This record gives sequence, C-alpha cells and structure tokens, in this order.
Amino acid sequence: MSGTRHLNQLFTYGALGLVGTASHYLVLYLLVEIAGLAILISSSAGFVTGAIINHELNRRFLFHRTQRSYGGSAVRFFLVAAAGFIVNLSVMYVLTIVFSTYYLVAQVAATGLVFLATFLVNKLWTFQA
Repeated sequence: MSGTRHLNQLFTYGALGLVGTASHYLVLYLLVEIAGLAILISSSAGFVTGAIINHELNRRFLFHRTQRSYGGSAVRFFLVAAAGFIVNLSVMYVLTIVFSTYYLVAQVAATGLVFLATFLVNKLWTFQA
C-alpha cells in the first residue's frame, strides 16, 4: 500500500473520529459542568460513548471492504478500545491529578495519544481480513 493511501486512511480515520471525539467531549463537559461528576468518571463515560460511535463510522465508511464479520471486527475493535480506555484514563489521571492540568487540555493530550495508537492497531489488526 502506498504512503499516500496510508495518509488518506489516517485523514479519513481522523475525520470520522471527530464525530466520536465531539461526543466524548460533550459527555465529558456535561457530566463535569452540569452533573458535577468527577473528571475521571466523566472522561470514561465520554470515551465509551465515542468508542461506540467510532466503531460504527469506521466499519461503515473506512474499513467497509474488510472480509471480517461484523462480530469479528466488533470484538477486536472493542479490545483495542479497552486498551485506549486505559491509556486515556492513565493520561487523564497523570495530567489532572498529578500535574493539576485543566481537564479539557488534558483530554486533548489523551485524545491525541489514543488516536494514533488505535488507528494503527485498528488498521493492522481489527479490520484486516
């Protein structure tokens, strides 16, 4: 596969991911600011919301040519998401609790790290035939 195709897939993954990420941030913000829940709980709830949305968007629009069954890709996707969840929660903990970083700034850093890692694993393992 050419480098251009990889970059196009990364761009599409990012564009689709914006929908899930926006959902994640909306849930995070509402739970912290309106419901008064703890940042780590709110970020976790937002992450799960975004992961569900991202799976459907990626399956339908980016990796739709895969020969893997829906169930097969879903199990793999959510295993990758579980690893991403741990990374997200760890980064949020370190930045907000240890370093007292504003929670939305910390979430941007966590999102960037999770984005790159999950793209590679989803491309090479989750949706690969």
